[in-house]
Amino acid sequence: MNGIALGLAVLAASVLYIAYVEFRAENRRDASLLAGFGGSGALASASAYLL
Repeated sequence: MNGIALGLAVLAASVLYIAYVEFRAENRRDASLLAGFGGSGALASASAYLL
């Protein structure tokens, strides 16, 4: 189960990095959408790790 949580954490980190790149490019709409998706992925990986 820890392998799945690690995979989800890596995926969430990459999505959050893409959100940061979009934010720096002044594309606020996509940045907020990606940040929400990345944050949800981080919460999912934390819950998968705790189970």
